[in-house]
Amino acid sequence: MKNIDKFITYYDKFSRVYDLFSPKAYYHKARSYAIKELKLQQDQTLLNVPCGTGQNFEYFQTYHQGTGLIIGVDLSSGMLEKAQTKVQKHNWKNIQLIKQDVRMLNQQWLKELLESENTPMVDAILCDLGLSGFPDWQKIIDQLLSLLKPGGKIVIMDWYMEKRTLRGAFVEWIGKGEVTRPIWQYLKPRVKDFQLEHSFNRGGVFVATGVKSKTTTNLLMNNILQKI
Repeated sequence: MKNIDKFITYYDKFSRVYDLFSPKAYYHKARSYAIKELKLQQDQTLLNVPCGTGQNFEYFQTYHQGTGLIIGVDLSSGMLEKAQTKVQKHNWKNIQLIKQDVRMLNQQWLKELLESENTPMVDAILCDLGLSGFPDWQKIIDQLLSLLKPGGKIVIMDWYMEKRTLRGAFVEWIGKGEVTRPIWQYLKPRVKDFQLEHSFNRGGVFVATGVKSKTTTNLLMNNILQKI
Protein backbone atom coordinates (compact mmCIF):
# COMPACT_ATOMS: atom_id res chain seq x y z
CA MET A 1 0.00 0.00 0.00
CA LYS A 2 1.75 3.12 -1.20
CA ASN A 3 -1.14 5.36 -0.20
CA ILE A 4 -0.57 6.12 3.49
CA ASP A 5 -4.26 6.80 4.15
CA LYS A 6 -5.21 3.36 2.84
CA PHE A 7 -2.42 1.84 4.92
CA ILE A 8 -3.77 3.50 8.08
CA THR A 9 -7.35 2.48 7.29
CA TYR A 10 -6.23 -1.12 6.81
CA TYR A 11 -4.42 -1.27 10.15
CA ASP A 12 -7.24 0.49 11.97
CA LYS A 13 -9.48 -2.37 10.86
CA PHE A 14 -6.82 -5.05 11.32
CA SER A 15 -6.24 -3.91 14.91
CA ARG A 16 -9.57 -5.46 15.90
CA VAL A 17 -8.23 -8.96 15.21
CA TYR A 18 -4.47 -8.38 15.25
CA ASP A 19 -3.85 -10.16 18.55
CA LEU A 20 -5.82 -13.16 17.22
CA PHE A 21 -4.00 -13.39 13.87
CA SER A 22 -0.65 -12.54 15.45
CA PRO A 23 -0.83 -13.97 18.98
CA LYS A 24 1.87 -13.52 21.59
CA ALA A 25 3.12 -17.09 21.12
CA TYR A 26 3.78 -16.61 17.39
CA TYR A 27 6.61 -14.09 17.85
CA HIS A 28 7.50 -14.99 21.44
CA LYS A 29 10.96 -16.46 20.77
CA ALA A 30 12.00 -13.66 18.42
CA ARG A 31 10.52 -10.94 20.62
CA SER A 32 12.07 -12.32 23.83
CA TYR A 33 15.46 -12.49 22.15
CA ALA A 34 15.15 -9.01 20.60
CA ILE A 35 14.21 -7.31 23.87
CA LYS A 36 16.88 -9.19 25.81
CA GLU A 37 19.43 -7.87 23.28
CA LEU A 38 18.42 -4.29 24.10
CA LYS A 39 20.18 -4.71 27.46
CA LEU A 40 17.56 -2.53 29.11
CA GLN A 41 18.11 -1.03 32.53
CA GLN A 42 15.77 0.72 34.92
CA ASP A 43 15.16 4.45 34.43
CA GLN A 44 16.17 4.37 30.76
CA THR A 45 14.22 5.92 27.89
CA LEU A 46 13.16 3.45 25.20
CA LEU A 47 11.60 4.14 21.81
CA ASN A 48 9.39 1.39 20.36
CA VAL A 49 8.19 1.91 16.81
CA PRO A 50 5.75 0.78 15.63
CA CYS A 51 4.30 -0.22 18.97
CA GLY A 52 1.21 -1.83 17.43
CA THR A 53 -1.19 -3.25 20.01
CA GLY A 54 1.46 -3.13 22.73
CA GLN A 55 2.57 -6.74 22.68
CA ASN A 56 6.11 -5.66 23.66
CA PHE A 57 5.14 -3.76 26.80
CA GLU A 58 5.01 -6.75 29.13
CA TYR A 59 8.51 -7.76 28.01
CA PHE A 60 9.84 -4.23 28.53
CA GLN A 61 8.52 -4.07 32.08
CA THR A 62 10.51 -7.18 32.99
CA TYR A 63 13.56 -4.91 32.74
CA HIS A 64 12.11 -1.45 33.42
CA GLN A 65 10.09 -2.53 36.45
CA GLY A 66 7.78 0.44 35.97
CA THR A 67 10.65 2.96 35.83
CA GLY A 68 12.02 5.20 33.09
CA LEU A 69 10.02 6.02 29.99
CA ILE A 70 8.76 3.80 27.19
CA ILE A 71 7.66 5.78 24.12
CA GLY A 72 5.34 3.79 21.87
CA VAL A 73 4.73 5.27 18.42
CA ASP A 74 2.24 4.13 15.81
CA LEU A 75 0.25 5.75 13.01
CA SER A 76 -2.87 3.63 13.50
CA SER A 77 -5.43 4.88 16.00
CA GLY A 78 -6.88 1.38 16.16
CA MET A 79 -3.54 -0.13 17.13
CA LEU A 80 -2.94 2.58 19.73
CA GLU A 81 -6.36 2.02 21.27
CA LYS A 82 -5.54 -1.66 21.77
CA ALA A 83 -2.15 -0.70 23.22
CA GLN A 84 -3.80 1.81 25.57
CA THR A 85 -6.15 -0.91 26.80
CA LYS A 86 -3.14 -3.00 27.84
CA VAL A 87 -1.53 0.01 29.54
CA GLN A 88 -4.67 0.73 31.56
CA LYS A 89 -5.25 -2.92 32.43
CA HIS A 90 -1.78 -3.24 33.96
CA ASN A 91 -1.66 0.35 35.27
CA TRP A 92 1.69 1.00 33.59
CA LYS A 93 2.59 4.60 34.37
CA ASN A 94 5.87 4.74 32.42
CA ILE A 95 4.43 4.28 28.92
CA GLN A 96 3.57 7.19 26.64
CA LEU A 97 1.71 6.44 23.42
CA ILE A 98 2.06 8.77 20.45
CA LYS A 99 0.22 8.82 17.13
CA GLN A 100 2.81 9.89 14.58
CA ASP A 101 4.17 9.10 11.15
CA VAL A 102 7.52 7.43 11.79
CA ARG A 103 9.05 9.54 9.01
CA MET A 104 8.46 12.58 11.23
CA LEU A 105 10.54 11.25 14.12
CA ASN A 106 13.52 13.56 14.44
CA GLN A 107 15.45 15.36 17.17
CA GLN A 108 13.08 18.35 17.17
CA TRP A 109 10.11 16.00 17.61
CA LEU A 110 11.83 14.26 20.53
CA LYS A 111 12.83 17.59 22.08
CA GLU A 112 9.23 18.82 22.03
CA LEU A 113 7.89 15.48 23.27
CA LEU A 114 10.21 15.40 26.27
CA GLU A 115 9.92 19.17 26.81
CA SER A 116 13.68 19.43 26.95
CA GLU A 117 15.73 22.59 26.50
CA ASN A 118 18.61 20.52 25.15
CA THR A 119 18.42 18.02 22.31
CA PRO A 120 17.62 14.71 24.03
CA MET A 121 18.34 11.19 22.83
CA VAL A 122 16.94 7.81 23.81
CA ASP A 123 18.88 4.99 25.45
CA ALA A 124 17.54 2.19 23.25
CA ILE A 125 15.34 1.62 20.20
CA LEU A 126 13.27 -1.38 19.18
CA CYS A 127 11.84 -1.29 15.67
CA ASP A 128 9.85 -4.45 15.13
CA LEU A 129 7.65 -5.57 12.26
CA GLY A 130 7.59 -2.12 10.71
CA LEU A 131 10.49 -1.55 8.33
CA SER A 132 9.24 -4.22 5.93
CA GLY A 133 6.18 -2.02 5.40
CA PHE A 134 7.34 1.58 5.99
CA PRO A 135 7.93 3.82 2.98
CA ASP A 136 11.39 5.44 2.89
CA TRP A 137 12.66 2.69 5.19
CA GLN A 138 16.38 3.48 4.69
CA LYS A 139 15.76 7.10 5.70
CA ILE A 140 13.83 5.89 8.74
CA ILE A 141 16.74 3.75 9.93
CA ASP A 142 19.01 6.79 9.69
CA GLN A 143 16.46 8.93 11.55
CA LEU A 144 16.12 6.39 14.34
CA LEU A 145 19.88 6.20 14.72
CA SER A 146 20.02 9.99 15.01
CA LEU A 147 17.74 9.74 18.07
CA LEU A 148 19.93 7.14 19.78
CA LYS A 149 22.58 8.05 22.33
CA PRO A 150 26.18 7.16 21.50
CA GLY A 151 26.68 3.70 22.96
CA GLY A 152 22.94 3.08 22.82
CA LYS A 153 21.53 -0.06 21.26
CA ILE A 154 19.17 -0.45 18.33
CA VAL A 155 17.38 -3.73 17.67
CA ILE A 156 15.38 -4.48 14.53
CA MET A 157 13.06 -7.47 14.33
CA ASP A 158 11.33 -8.11 11.03
CA TRP A 159 10.66 -10.45 8.16
CA TYR A 160 13.26 -11.16 5.48
CA MET A 161 13.30 -13.70 2.70
CA GLU A 162 15.92 -13.55 -0.03
CA LYS A 163 13.39 -14.84 -2.53
CA ARG A 164 9.67 -14.24 -2.41
CA THR A 165 7.86 -17.53 -1.79
CA LEU A 166 4.21 -18.43 -1.39
CA ARG A 167 4.67 -18.03 2.35
CA GLY A 168 6.32 -14.66 1.80
CA ALA A 169 3.47 -13.55 -0.42
CA PHE A 170 1.00 -14.41 2.35
CA VAL A 171 3.03 -12.44 4.92
CA GLU A 172 3.10 -9.46 2.55
CA TRP A 173 -0.64 -9.71 2.02
CA ILE A 174 -1.32 -9.73 5.75
CA GLY A 175 1.22 -7.07 6.70
CA LYS A 176 1.13 -4.98 3.51
CA GLY A 177 4.92 -4.97 3.35
CA GLU A 178 7.85 -6.42 1.40
CA VAL A 179 9.73 -9.40 2.82
CA THR A 180 12.65 -9.00 0.40
CA ARG A 181 13.85 -5.63 1.67
CA PRO A 182 17.55 -5.84 2.72
CA ILE A 183 16.89 -4.21 6.09
CA TRP A 184 19.63 -5.72 8.21
CA GLN A 185 22.13 -5.33 5.37
CA TYR A 186 21.48 -1.58 5.42
CA LEU A 187 21.90 -1.40 9.20
CA LYS A 188 25.13 -3.40 9.40
CA PRO A 189 27.67 -0.76 8.21
CA ARG A 190 25.97 1.93 10.30
CA VAL A 191 26.57 0.40 13.72
CA LYS A 192 29.30 -1.36 15.66
CA ASP A 193 29.03 -4.78 17.32
CA PHE A 194 26.49 -5.82 14.70
CA GLN A 195 24.85 -9.19 15.32
CA LEU A 196 22.27 -11.10 13.33
CA GLU A 197 20.05 -14.01 14.32
CA HIS A 198 17.93 -15.38 11.47
CA SER A 199 16.49 -18.57 12.92
CA PHE A 200 13.06 -17.42 14.06
CA ASN A 201 9.75 -18.49 12.52
CA ARG A 202 11.41 -21.10 10.30
CA GLY A 203 14.05 -18.65 9.14
CA GLY A 204 11.60 -15.97 8.03
CA VAL A 205 12.11 -13.56 10.92
CA PHE A 206 15.44 -11.98 11.84
CA VAL A 207 16.70 -9.97 14.78
CA ALA A 208 19.55 -7.55 14.02
CA THR A 209 21.33 -5.61 16.75
CA GLY A 210 23.95 -2.89 16.83
CA VAL A 211 25.44 -0.10 18.93
CA LYS A 212 25.64 3.54 17.90
CA SER A 213 29.23 4.68 17.54
CA LYS A 214 31.21 7.67 16.27
CA THR A 215 31.25 5.99 12.87
CA THR A 216 27.45 5.88 12.97
CA THR A 217 27.31 9.64 13.60
CA ASN A 218 29.70 10.35 10.73
CA LEU A 219 27.63 8.24 8.33
CA LEU A 220 24.47 10.06 9.35
CA MET A 221 26.10 13.45 8.82
CA ASN A 222 27.33 12.40 5.37
CA ASN A 223 23.81 11.28 4.44
CA ILE A 224 22.41 14.65 5.55
CA LEU A 225 25.06 16.61 3.59
CA GLN A 226 24.35 14.57 0.45
CA LYS A 227 20.68 15.56 0.63
CA ILE A 228 21.37 19.30 0.98
